[in-house]
Amino acid sequence: MSARSLAPTSAAAEPLLSDAPDALIDALARWTGSERRASGLSDGVPTPAAVLNEAWAVGGLSANGGWISADPLLTDCAALTDAVAHGELVQPGDHPALSFVAQDHGPPLVVLTVPQQQAARWPPAAEWQRRQPGTSAAHIVLVHRAMLPGSAGLVRAGRMLALTPRENHLLAALARTGDLRDAATSEAITYETARGAIKAALAKSGFARQGALVATALQLDAIDDPQPLELGDHLQQAIGLSDRQVALARLIALGSTRDEAARQLGLGRETVKAELKILFQLVGVQSAVGLSVVAAQLGIAARLLAASNIGATDLSAASEPLRLIQRRGRAGRIAFADYGPRDRIPAIHFHTATTSRYVPRSYVARLQELGLRPVMIDRPGYGLTDMVDGDYLDHEIRDVLDVADRLGAARCHIIARGGTILFAHLAAHHRERIARAVVLNPEPPPAADARMAGLAGRYKRIFYHVPRLVRPLTRYLASHLSDSVIERIAMRFFGSSAADQRLFADPDIRRAYVYATRLAAIQGGVGLEAVGDVEPRSEPPPLSDGRFITILSGDEDALYRPDDAWPRLLAAWPGTAAHRIAGAGRLLHLQHPELIAAALDEGSQSSRKPRQSAR
Repeated sequence: MSARSLAPTSAAAEPLLSDAPDALIDALARWTGSERRASGLSDGVPTPAAVLNEAWAVGGLSANGGWISADPLLTDCAALTDAVAHGELVQPGDHPALSFVAQDHGPPLVVLTVPQQQAARWPPAAEWQRRQPGTSAAHIVLVHRAMLPGSAGLVRAGRMLALTPRENHLLAALARTGDLRDAATSEAITYETARGAIKAALAKSGFARQGALVATALQLDAIDDPQPLELGDHLQQAIGLSDRQVALARLIALGSTRDEAARQLGLGRETVKAELKILFQLVGVQSAVGLSVVAAQLGIAARLLAASNIGATDLSAASEPLRLIQRRGRAGRIAFADYGPRDRIPAIHFHTATTSRYVPRSYVARLQELGLRPVMIDRPGYGLTDMVDGDYLDHEIRDVLDVADRLGAARCHIIARGGTILFAHLAAHHRERIARAVVLNPEPPPAADARMAGLAGRYKRIFYHVPRLVRPLTRYLASHLSDSVIERIAMRFFGSSAADQRLFADPDIRRAYVYATRLAAIQGGVGLEAVGDVEPRSEPPPLSDGRFITILSGDEDALYRPDDAWPRLLAAWPGTAAHRIAGAGRLLHLQHPELIAAALDEGSQSSRKPRQSAR
């Protein structure tokens, strides 16, 4: 925190003037917030994030403290220009620095400054360096674009939450100002209009408070790893907050009202009011929304720090048409990506137990060329789909139906690369909702699985027989493994499959695979543990007619053998077609998307001319 960031209001604020940057960096790098420990999301080690370069305004600083090839949003920001002129963004030493830069109107900016020699570990800074060959910047500065005056706003988050342009612009203005009246003024609309728009955005996104909505939107705009708001531990070390102020800061940042916070802490309303006044002064905000914004910025900085230490996957994933929808009549949200076109029947893609919704863009494009409308969904506890309480399989099925209903689809195709048991129960109970289905490289029951040797075999034994160990194992792997190690493990799982080895040599395929694996683990393995509890112990319910199903298995799949997996499925699904594909492996879906399209029998178009008979 620089001397120009916040005016000292009490003796407790003195650390802001000198020790705060190092204290915050240390606290963020450890990332051991009490909410994460309590929710089991971390074992105290930073986990990597997928960082979205487009969300960051980046610029270089010369040794003399001048801008070099900086994003115009940085150079046009008066608060940043002033901080640069006074040498406040660069701290002594050769480590990253974090600073708060106060703005005249709105919450402070969180600014990350990276020594040039360390920039290769920070995805946005590394990308800036690649675009500026030959520059001699001493430091590189990163700021979340959505917080800067004149930015385009929270475009990605707005798309994910299905906000209207007005709602999205207002949300961005609320993040920058911290106050709805100020946001309305900046958008040149009346306060009543702003209240109506933000109320609609809250209802649509499922949040109860403006602060929680703004904070989550900020995280979604910058990283694919939103975390519960964490504020107290970081600011306690930097400012010296009391335990009561830490607890109050956490409740207010999470969206509690003053009265709710007073009841939870056993305090009087006037006591909470007085403590909040001091807290707001120390942090440099004017409202609960401003406090939530600071918490979100600190969370984003923490994820970027963790990513820089371990190695992040940068996919420029802002192009993914990701949506977050509220479950109907149930708690939580569902994450899915609808790639279109909208005039076709959705083809909902189930992912494997160790991956997630993300697939290579080349695969999506090929499915579209073949007449399909790919829709990728995160299963509960994976990626950005919230975990569920109760019957996991029942909630999985309801998630699929909720997505189909949101897309306005009476029937969908299913592409089950994983989740064979999920598909089996969906088909048994909701056959009328499925047009056609393809099951790829299905898994056998544990007792019939003959491929239990090597690394894959050891992993499967844990998954089959000790699912309670899945979550700590997933947390450990997510926290300790670099992208290159994940790639090497994947190669081991592919075994001697020449088809998989050839395909995995493509860097875009490798990046997508690593990202899908990391995304699967960001909730600490809760989804994988639930799948391990349910799927190996479940049998596919019988169907009277399985002719709408096609099973495709690669004869080079090193994980499962068709001879082990097919018998129970063919017995339960009479009439199902099953094909062994020569020269295909675990990545069958990427190797032969045309077989998937053929199995779905051109049923992807909602309206088409009838075929003419052959002459």
